[in-house]
Amino acid sequence: MKCEKCNQNEATFFYQTQINGHATSLALCHTCAAEAGLVSNKGGTEPFAFSLGGFPNLLGDIFAPSQHKKRAADAVCPACGATWSDLAAVGKVGCPDCYRTFAEQLSPSIRAMHGNATHTGRAPAKAQAARDKLTRTEALKKELKAAIESENFEKAAALRDEIRALQEKEV
Repeated sequence: MKCEKCNQNEATFFYQTQINGHATSLALCHTCAAEAGLVSNKGGTEPFAFSLGGFPNLLGDIFAPSQHKKRAADAVCPACGATWSDLAAVGKVGCPDCYRTFAEQLSPSIRAMHGNATHTGRAPAKAQAARDKLTRTEALKKELKAAIESENFEKAAALRDEIRALQEKEV
């Protein structure tokens, strides 16, 4: 079996994870596994030695699309000053604002780890109300778009008014 990253060498490292009932597996050659920080690269004669410090990089280096890394090269978090290169090297997010700054780049890895990129659990009442308002507004906008495309302008006007009323309402 060939390495799934380089497609050149024989795969000798097999990684498998199961998240929310969805199994993902990855077969890597020794070189690619060492680059991801999953095995020791000392001499090549010792058996695989897991490097826990390099584990988070597996998600960034393997699962995240490379074009995200290129686009994020110039982005800098306004709060902590971290760059995408810093996050990829450390394997951790610097601060809460990093999630917003690098949302597009982090989303595939977060989805791979948690099965979803948005919070779906419990929240404080005020935050839950704001989330419900946002969800309802998005649903109404989709309905509005469909009504306009089907030229049902009376329904579109009613939906527009409902969206405005919802947006003006304080949470």
